[in-house]
Amino acid sequence: MNNTKKYNKILFISGLLIVIFLNLKSLWFITDLFSPYSEQISNETETKLYYIIKQFIIHLVTFQIIAFYNFSWRESISRFFRFSKNTNIIFDIASNLFLFFLLTLFMAFLNAGFSGFDKMVYSLLFGIFFVNILAVSLAYLLVFMKKMFILRTEHQQLKTEKAKAELYALKEQISPHFFFNTMNSLSAVIRTSEKSDALEFVEKLSDVYRYILDRGKNDLVSIKEEIGFLNDYSYLMHKRFGNNFRIDNRVNNNVLDYKIPPLSLQVLFENVTKHNKLLSSNPVKISIENTDDFIYFKNELRRKENVSSHGSGLSNINKRYQIICGKEIEVTEKNDAFCVKIPIIK
Repeated sequence: MNNTKKYNKILFISGLLIVIFLNLKSLWFITDLFSPYSEQISNETETKLYYIIKQFIIHLVTFQIIAFYNFSWRESISRFFRFSKNTNIIFDIASNLFLFFLLTLFMAFLNAGFSGFDKMVYSLLFGIFFVNILAVSLAYLLVFMKKMFILRTEHQQLKTEKAKAELYALKEQISPHFFFNTMNSLSAVIRTSEKSDALEFVEKLSDVYRYILDRGKNDLVSIKEEIGFLNDYSYLMHKRFGNNFRIDNRVNNNVLDYKIPPLSLQVLFENVTKHNKLLSSNPVKISIENTDDFIYFKNELRRKENVSSHGSGLSNINKRYQIICGKEIEVTEKNDAFCVKIPIIK
């Protein structure tokens, strides 16, 4: 609705400026007429002045009627009668010719009382014809601009909806992996631990799943929340792998309220347990650090042999960053260290 009002305002102001330009010579005559140095206005001059003013008003009204008809009314009429494409073209031409003929007759009728009107017929017809052409052209230009704007808006909406669908699918990819890993951990706890440990594990597991249900649907969560979730999740993994890894959290407090996609750190942690040898005699060291713009998730690299990897975890995080904020993660591997650099969203 607001856009329609904007186009209507553009149409009206443009029409006013065009008619002023077309009648510039006549309007200049009026300004000269009322200058301090002009002679006394004669009857003939009064008649000419009246004619100029009336011509200006008729041109303006003609322009607005033709322009607004072609901009909005014509399309409404076509939709009402459900014209075919060819019939619609014929109707557009016929209706514009009819309006031109009708408005020309109206102008001729209004100016019929002027002396020497016969000499002005050609000028009047040419003037209203020129106004008609400009009005139709401007109206169709604005119709084209309006349709292009609508197409761009719809295209953007489709892109947004597609991005939301992709983001939802990416989030859903995480759940099966998580469920599989935690069930394996629970199985190990039940077999090897006391009942009290199993109960504590189940409580922690419920906290973790609550986080996934509450925050997993969000596009972004605070770094503080994500680190808290990682601590709970690492507790579960400690029950499964023992003290075969160690997490050193060095994230500064000044970035804890900033955002990252949910479960990002958990996916990176899963990659560590999946691709590296975890030995109690030499635990894998994991560090989480930050700058003002990035979080660095680093781990010692002790690759397992014959572990198939499709890179789905890193790809998942990267695609979510692309969809949410148009950024990407950076992955580096040097010597015996693996580092994933993820952007902080402020």
